[in-house]
This record gives sequence, C-alpha cells and structure tokens, in this order.
Amino acid sequence: MRVFSLRWLKWSVGIFFGLLWAACQHQPEQQQFILTVKLAHLPAQGTIYLDALEINGVKTIDTVSLSTASQPITFTGSLPEEGLYRLRFPNAQMLFLVLSGGKTIITGDYNELSDVQFSGSVASTTLQAFLHHVYQESQALSTETQAYDSLRKTGSLPDSVLATQQQQLQNRQQALEDYILHFADTTNSAATAVFALSMLQNQDELLQAKPVIDRLLTRFPHHKLVKDLVAAYQLISEQASSSPLPIGSTAPNISLPDTAGHMLSLHNFRGKYVLVDFWASWCAPCRQENPYVVAAYQKFKDKNFTVFSVSLDSKKDNWLKAIHEDHLYWNHVSDLKGWNSSAADLYHVEAIPANFLLDPQGKIIAENLIGPALEDTLSKILQ
Repeated sequence: MRVFSLRWLKWSVGIFFGLLWAACQHQPEQQQFILTVKLAHLPAQGTIYLDALEINGVKTIDTVSLSTASQPITFTGSLPEEGLYRLRFPNAQMLFLVLSGGKTIITGDYNELSDVQFSGSVASTTLQAFLHHVYQESQALSTETQAYDSLRKTGSLPDSVLATQQQQLQNRQQALEDYILHFADTTNSAATAVFALSMLQNQDELLQAKPVIDRLLTRFPHHKLVKDLVAAYQLISEQASSSPLPIGSTAPNISLPDTAGHMLSLHNFRGKYVLVDFWASWCAPCRQENPYVVAAYQKFKDKNFTVFSVSLDSKKDNWLKAIHEDHLYWNHVSDLKGWNSSAADLYHVEAIPANFLLDPQGKIIAENLIGPALEDTLSKILQ
C-alpha cells in the first residue's frame, strides 16, 4: 500500500523531471513586496533564507544573519507576479508562503512554525491550511498502512478481512488524491494550485490530472508557474506516449488459458504483488533465469507475492514439461502462439526473459528484474 510521503516538504521537483521550457510573452510589471517576520524565540545565531520556488528548481533570493539582524526580520524586493516562496530556518524547518506585491507579516513562535499567522497574504493562509490537512491525512494513512502490514505478516486474519481493510486504505488514499486535485482546481491562487499539483507522486497521477491542468491554464493563462507546469506536463505526456508501459502505469490485463485450458485473468490477483513473467521452454536464458524466480517465489509466497507466468511456447507438451522440470509451481497461462502471443504484443515484449513487477493495485513498480535483482527488490518491499 503506497501512501503519501512528505517529500514535498523539500519541494521536490522530480515529478516534473526538471525538463521544461516556457516562452513568456506577457510581461507583468514588477511589484514591490515587504515580508516581515515576527517570531518569538528566534535563535541568536544562524541564517534565514528566502527561496523562490520554480518548476525547474529553487533559487535563493535573500538571506538574513540572525547574529546581526535587527528585530523584526524584514525582507524586501520585487516580483513580477504572485509566486511561491519558502523560508528556511536554522532548525532545518521550512515555512511555505505565497508572495505578491504589498506587505506580508508572519507572527508566531519559532518553535511552532506550523501555527504561525499570516497577515496580508490570504493565499499563504490558504496554503497553510491545505498543507495541514494533507499532513494529517498522510500521517493517518501511514499509521493505518503499518498496522495493516503487521496484521498481514502475522497471518492471523482471513484473506477476506485483509481485503476489506486494504480496500478501505485504497479508498482513503484516493480521497486524499481527490482532495489535492479539487484544491488545485478551485483555489483562487495560481501559486497554491501549482504547489498542490507538485504533490502528485508519479507520472501516472500527473497524467490523470490533465483536466485540472487544462483548466488551470484557462484560469491563469499568463502566470509563469502555470505555463511552466503545462510545458512540463506536455513533455511528460509525449514521453509517456512513446514509452509503452512506463513505471507507475497500470498493467494491462491478461486473460489466457492456463495449463488445464481454463481462462485465467491477471486481474484476479489484484491485492497481491505479482511478477508477470514472460518466458518459453525453448528459451535457454529463460531456463537459466528460472531458479532465481523459484527462489524468490519460495521466499515471498507467504508475504502477499505470487508469479503469473506467460509462456511464448507453441507446443503444449514442451510447455508443461518445462514447468515440471524447473519446479515452477505457480500460475501459468499461454495461448500457444509463440511470438504471436497476444500478451507479448500487449506488453510490447520483444525479447525474453522479460518481467514486470506489479503492486497490489496493479501498477508497474519495476521491470526486468533479472538474476538476484528480483529477490533484492522484493526484500526491500516485503521484509
């Protein structure tokens, strides 16, 4: 079960891959800002940094040394439009805010930065409330997921109960993602909308946010953060369309006959980590790879992991013989069409062995884990 991490507290721009460009034809006038920081219990030493947050990076625009600064702390400067900023403090904490022209005053306690008050910046107050909600929900999801994993590992609950709990976690996760998208779609601040969308944690989630991003450009057609976000999205979309099955995408369903001739569907194994393994009895490298898959299966089969093997054989007897000889005691399917396999075409398999590791939601989290890499990866996930 994947939950929201708090990587965004460091303003991670990895989701945009650092690749964008934007030609800004609209040139707004520079606006003067004054940012005043009135915090009790500020230390006597250290430095406070004021950083501008952009899609392609972070830029420090001013610093104040606490050993020489007079109280209250004041930052002044100019900016072309509303933007995202953060204050970095000596205790390694950060405070996110939105600046535009005019005066903004921050009051509160240095030891309680999550409870500071903003005056003169409604967008900063809105952003603070949004972050508080996301933080609380993320913490709750993390706690519930750890409890679920502990119960699952003990094996003390029936699968039906675990499935219900897992569905509840998935629903809560989806509700949090929906909240983030709704916030981005309805906030009156372009800067806070972009901040919210930066929380989307993988390419698949960002691509699914296309309607929100399209409306954001309509609402704020000249805002640089928005234009840069749209440019990044367009590039990611182009890359996704040229990559058949990228990490983070949902694995296509496979429904083929098993060894007894009964139809077996990959979707039947939702709720488990599944290795979709493409091989064939005639493939020497596949047969050499099988002992690694067997070892991983034996080690993790009782920890919510299974294997779904797809054979590119054309002769059933050879297929069944190889399964027996290599001790491949898990689920097998094949349409016995060799390289004309519909599943191989669906997954764009051009060489074997090939495999795709899926999470319990059916999303691809790793590809082509050959040799010890499979067991190493599963150890990190399932131990």
